[in-house]
Amino acid sequence: MSFVTIVVPCYNEAGRLRSSEYRRFLEANPARLLFVNDGSTDRTLAVLEELRLQFPDKVAILDLPRNQGKAGAVRQGILRAASEEGVGFVGFMDADLSTPLEETRYFLRVFRQPEIEFVFGSRIARIGARIQRFHYRHYFGRVVASAISMYLRLPVYDSQCGAKFFRPGLAMVVFKDPFVSKWLFDVEIFKRIAYTGRMVEACSLELPLHTWIEKGQSKLGWRDLMKIPLEFWKIMRGYRHHRVPAPAGVAVAAAPEVTPGANDNSTPPLSHN
Repeated sequence: MSFVTIVVPCYNEAGRLRSSEYRRFLEANPARLLFVNDGSTDRTLAVLEELRLQFPDKVAILDLPRNQGKAGAVRQGILRAASEEGVGFVGFMDADLSTPLEETRYFLRVFRQPEIEFVFGSRIARIGARIQRFHYRHYFGRVVASAISMYLRLPVYDSQCGAKFFRPGLAMVVFKDPFVSKWLFDVEIFKRIAYTGRMVEACSLELPLHTWIEKGQSKLGWRDLMKIPLEFWKIMRGYRHHRVPAPAGVAVAAAPEVTPGANDNSTPPLSHN
């Protein structure tokens, strides 16, 4: 029987990890969690070890000896999760659970469509949904998102939402090589899917989230936000010589009926015990 593994990158998250919410989710769902400790210098690893002791068959920890940034941590976690025997789907979500773990079931419903290989969350404020973002981050994010959509030449509303799920085969290809950017690597995901010869709009679906709550103490401060244009330029420069192969006869997916620089290549051993 296949299962889903959710990768959760963690860097100095001891004060923000909501252990009780993780426990409730694990008690009620067959999903597995793979926490990637990205060289934390606080008690993050100790907090994760406590959670693993309570759920030894559902919780694993990938402990990176030095910080690689979110892109490197997610990449190594996804590669390890996608290589596990019996895994049906893999994804990643932020450690602060701004996207609640309960949203996972909506992502998995989309995969009932066999042509869909990639589902990404979208923070669209609307009636019937609970989407709470700081105003200044929302408006700055819309400018960035519009630029990304134009660059990708895709009608993507929210490429940067930290909740994305894949079929393992596609994940192994997309995450095979280190990313150019530590923080805008989501943009690279779309580029890499296109470079496989797939039509992105046919094998992917943008899923409006039911709940997304912005948490305080974000790892991305104003100084980091001001670096986004530079990160964007790095991506455009890094992918400028690539050419997208023409896909042969790909059918367009129907919408689901649901409510609304380079990182270290070494991967430490993964253990569940």
